[in-house]
Amino acid sequence: MIAEPWRAPNWPTNEPKLVQTTLDLPPPLSVNRLRKLNKSELIRHGYWIDRADKMVTAQWAAAKLRGVSRPNFGDARVHVTVSLNEKMKLRDADNALKSVIDYLKRIEIIRDDSKQYVRRITVEWVEHKDAPEGVRLTVVRV
Repeated sequence: MIAEPWRAPNWPTNEPKLVQTTLDLPPPLSVNRLRKLNKSELIRHGYWIDRADKMVTAQWAAAKLRGVSRPNFGDARVHVTVSLNEKMKLRDADNALKSVIDYLKRIEIIRDDSKQYVRRITVEWVEHKDAPEGVRLTVVRV
């Protein structure tokens, strides 16, 4: 029988391993507003998702022009840094987390937000220049 090396589980691939990616997102709604199951707040969250989709699509299009493909960490373990513009109206930094982490899962940058994949989440308030759109997400392979 002839061996088929392309089917071997340890066959090396020439695909570059994505190490880090950064995305800018609009300011999310507070998770406190989404918990109330108020239909108008859910509609506002849908508008936030649409706006975030447009921003991310534009960022990926610009990256594609530079020869960078769409980020996807697959089964990798990652650390996520959420930088929040201190001029946002959110009172608590943790209120933004749920929406932005779920958004990373929605656009398939991370497979899931469980501890198996997301090993650390850091939230920080930064100056306007460091998160000009409201939120800057940085995902790093561990």
